Amino acid sequence: MARHSVRLLTLLDVAAFIISIFQVVTIFPCEAIRAQRSSSALLRRPGSLFSDSLFPNGTGVTRADFPEDFLFGTITSSMKHEGAPYVDNKSDNIWDSYARKDGTSVDGTQPGECGNNYELYPVDHRLVKGLGMNSYRFSLAWSRIYPNGNGEVNQVAIDHYNKVIDDVLSLGLIPMVTLWTQDHPQVLEDTYGGALNDQFITDFVDYADTCFEAFGDRVKYWITFDEPNDWAGLAYSTNQNPPGRCTANIKGQMGMNYGACPDGDSGTEPYIVGHHLLLAHAGAVDLYRSKYQAIQNGSIGFALWFRWIEPLTYTLEDMGAAQRATDFLMGWFLDPIFFGKYPDSMQELVGSRLPSFTAEQIAQLNGSLDFIGLNIQTALYGFETDFYLTQNKTCYYLDWKTNVTGYRDGVAIGVGKNNDFAVPWCIRSAVEYIKTHYNNFPMFITQTGIAYNFHSAEETINDDERVEYFMTYYTELLAAIRDGVNVKGAYAWSLLDGFEFNLGLGIRAGIFYVDDEYKRYPRKSALWFKEMLSSNVTATGVL
Repeated sequence: MARHSVRLLTLLDVAAFIISIFQVVTIFPCEAIRAQRSSSALLRRPGSLFSDSLFPNGTGVTRADFPEDFLFGTITSSMKHEGAPYVDNKSDNIWDSYARKDGTSVDGTQPGECGNNYELYPVDHRLVKGLGMNSYRFSLAWSRIYPNGNGEVNQVAIDHYNKVIDDVLSLGLIPMVTLWTQDHPQVLEDTYGGALNDQFITDFVDYADTCFEAFGDRVKYWITFDEPNDWAGLAYSTNQNPPGRCTANIKGQMGMNYGACPDGDSGTEPYIVGHHLLLAHAGAVDLYRSKYQAIQNGSIGFALWFRWIEPLTYTLEDMGAAQRATDFLMGWFLDPIFFGKYPDSMQELVGSRLPSFTAEQIAQLNGSLDFIGLNIQTALYGFETDFYLTQNKTCYYLDWKTNVTGYRDGVAIGVGKNNDFAVPWCIRSAVEYIKTHYNNFPMFITQTGIAYNFHSAEETINDDERVEYFMTYYTELLAAIRDGVNVKGAYAWSLLDGFEFNLGLGIRAGIFYVDDEYKRYPRKSALWFKEMLSSNVTATGVL
C-alpha cells in the first residue's frame, strides 16, 4: 500500500482546527450547548485550514472528483454514542442489559457511558458541517420512543428527535435516519423472545409507523435495519452479541470457539431471526409506500454488513467457497427481495432448517428497497473446508462450508492484524459485485472505517493509519463510480469514539477523540476530510 506524506499533528494544529470550525468544542459540554443555543455565528468557514497543509502531497481524492450530488457524511448510533441511558424515560435496550454481564465488554464499558450525543447533538452536528460534509447518518432509539417496546409513545423522545432533525436541517445537512441498530427494547426479549417471535414484526412496523408520521416530512433517507445479517448470525450462533443464544462450544471459522450459551440452537435460530427481520423490513416499507412516501418524497432501504471474501486460490473449490460466503452474507437478505427466494446454496446446504416464504410474503418483499446500504470495512480469503463434518452440530457459520484467513502464502491480505485489515480494493469489489448481480441497483456505502487500539496520546490524535484507510478506500470507490457503479454517497464510521460492542472503548473508531469529560478533539483523519472536501481541484485540474 502506498504511503502518503503527512505532517505530524500537534496540539497547536488541534487548537487551530477547533477555532476554525467550532469555538466551543473544548469547553465543558453543558457550556457548549448553552453557547450554541445563544449564538448563530459559531461556525467559521476559512478558505484554508492551515497555512501549511497537513497533507503536502494531497488528499488522494477531492470533493470535485465525485458527482456533484454525491453525499459525503459520517455517522453516530443511538446505542453507541447517545449515552444518557435513563434520561427522559428511556428503557434498557438489549445491549444495555447484555453489557452489564461480567466479561461482556473487555474493558467493562457500558453503552450509556459513551459519547453523550443525546445532550451534545448541537456540538456534533456542527462538527459534521465544519468538515464540509453534506449529510449526517444517525439512528433513533426504539427504547426511547417506546420504553415498553409497544403501546404508549414517549412524547419526550419524539420532541427530542424533532429537535435533532430540525437542527441537522438548519445546517443544510441531509439526514439519513436508521430505525434499528441491534438495540430494540429489552422488554421485547423478556416478554416474547424478541426477533425469534413473529410478534416482533408487528411491533417493529408499529414503531416505524410512529417514526414516519413524526419525522418523515423532513427525512429524505430511511434505513429500517442496520446490519441485520450480521446480528442474526452473531447473536444466535455465538455468545458475542445479545441475546447470546447458541449451541454450546462450537468450533467455527478460524478455529474460534463460539462460546457457551445457556440456550439456543445455532442451526435454526439465525435463519428464523433473519426471516423475521426481512418480513419486518418488508412490512415497514409497504406501510411507508402506501401511507407516506408519495407525500413525504423519501427513500427507504436497509444497511447490510459485508466482508469481501476473496478465493484463497483460484480453484473451483475455493471460488465456490467464496461465493457461498457471499451468498450467506449478502444474498441471504438481498435475494428474497430481488429474486423471491433465498440463494440456491443456502437452500441446498441449510435445507429444511431454512424458513420458507408464503406467496403473500414474496409479493411484499419484492422490490422492497429504494437503495442498498452496504457497511464494508475489510476482506479475508475464503477456502473450501470440511471441518464442519467433525462438529456433529449445525451452525449458521458452519453451513457455509467455507473457512477464512487473512493470509495467503504467509502474506497478509492488507495492513492490519487480528483479521481486521485495511484492504482498499475490497470496497470496489463489493460495489462491482452488486452492479453485476443486482442490476446496478442504487447503493450507498452506509459505513466504512476502521478502529484502532491506540497506545499513546500521540497515536490517539495522529491516526495516520486511518488517514491512509480513508484516502485509499475513497480512491477505490471513485474508480468504481467512474466505471459506472451506481453509488450515491459514502458515510465514514464514525464521527465519535463510542461503544464498540463487546470491545467497549477498547478500540476507537471516531474521527473525533472523546475524552472522559465528553470533550471532542479532531484526529488527523477529521482534518483529512476537512481538507479533501474543501478542495476544488480535481485530478485533471481546477474546476
